[in-house]
Amino acid sequence: MYKTTRGVRLLLQDPERSLLKIAIPTIVANAIQTLYNFVDAIWVSGLKQAAFGLAGIGLTQPFAFALIALSNGIGIGTNSLISRSIGAKDKRGADLAGEHGIVFSMIVSFSIAIPLVILAPWIFKTMGAGKSQPYAVAYSRIIFGGAPVLFLSVILTAILRAEGDTKRAMYAMAGGSILNMVLDPIFIYLLHLGVMGAAIATVISRFIATMPVIYWIFMKKDTFISLNLKIFKFKTRIIKEIAKVGLPASLSQLSMSLGILFFNSLILNIAGPQGVTVYITGNRIKSLAILPALGISAALISIVGAWWGAGRKDMVRRAIIHAWKTGVKMEFFIALIVFIFAPTLTAIFINDPSMEALRIDIITYLRISSISFIFIPIGMFTSSSFNGMGKGINALILTFLRVLIVSFPSAIFYAKTLKLGLQGVWIGIVTGSITAAITGISWLYIAGILRRETNERYDHKGSPKE
Repeated sequence: MYKTTRGVRLLLQDPERSLLKIAIPTIVANAIQTLYNFVDAIWVSGLKQAAFGLAGIGLTQPFAFALIALSNGIGIGTNSLISRSIGAKDKRGADLAGEHGIVFSMIVSFSIAIPLVILAPWIFKTMGAGKSQPYAVAYSRIIFGGAPVLFLSVILTAILRAEGDTKRAMYAMAGGSILNMVLDPIFIYLLHLGVMGAAIATVISRFIATMPVIYWIFMKKDTFISLNLKIFKFKTRIIKEIAKVGLPASLSQLSMSLGILFFNSLILNIAGPQGVTVYITGNRIKSLAILPALGISAALISIVGAWWGAGRKDMVRRAIIHAWKTGVKMEFFIALIVFIFAPTLTAIFINDPSMEALRIDIITYLRISSISFIFIPIGMFTSSSFNGMGKGINALILTFLRVLIVSFPSAIFYAKTLKLGLQGVWIGIVTGSITAAITGISWLYIAGILRRETNERYDHKGSPKE
């Protein structure tokens, strides 16, 4: 008999009923994580020479984001395969996907952590970090060394989300963020470790927050997925299935990391380290604004994956359209709030004389970038849907188009050719979001996903059944 859990049953409900039920816990967890990011920035902004400390963190961000991209890619690939297996009622396949995802993520994390820790001083010197280099090196070495903890945390919560158990994934993520907020002032100020203390607090909090997930999966064993690494046998076929979605997903997020690196270099050239501080500060507020879209995006991978595995293309279409409608409505309202209250939001970060001079630039960034909030859900949900269907390359192309083919060249054109400076960079970012939204809708329609066809049968790998 094929036993299920509440989460699995939720995945296979009507998308209009299940989408927000699955997404809301992730939105809450991400909200608390973003609140931590705000608090972290406030603590760091209170240090002497805060602008250089924030710039150091900003210069580290592309590399930290690359680690997150790799871990999330493996998590997305594992999530997609588990969800498709659940839809196809292949319990053993779901279990094997979870086991291989964990082993794969650990191998990758240890392989990249060591060289990054060693090469950190050379990396930031080559980037021309200037006075912010000591801050960047101190912060980054802790983040790089904690990569295995990050990977383990991501893959275990991805397994929970894949089976629709987003509530317990939320508990782990939110718990880690709350603990991080408590530890930050202790390590930054009480122990006098500065920006390095912020990184230490992050790694320790993440490790502690992962412990309950390990207990639920391996000891309590009350999840749908059953894992037994003691008898693990490596199967190349399963790694290929995970990598089929996970590698493009990682490259997709790495392209965003590369985009941030390019934008940092462009901004350094235009406005120096202070420009990077504007960018990183504005992005902290932007990250809060797109929380609903991120939560729905994560839920959509599992929902689309389950229905695709069940062979219900009509339900896949319903899930995508409902997600688009819900996301755009939410983000329109948020964009309006950010545009109106940009000065108030900016004031939160003006805690040091070095930040006062950046006030107008941060407000400008927020008001221009708020336009993109309306379009972000469409492109984001299209990529998630492709990942859920096991079509990782499609998601990669869409992200690559937005970040590297449209946004960055547009930013150079507006900033340099039209001489708009930093405002031109922000306009280029908005241009990329609009282009991705239009392309996403067109692509899914051309591919036939948005056409009204009921009960067309597909197997768990996305191939039509005979």
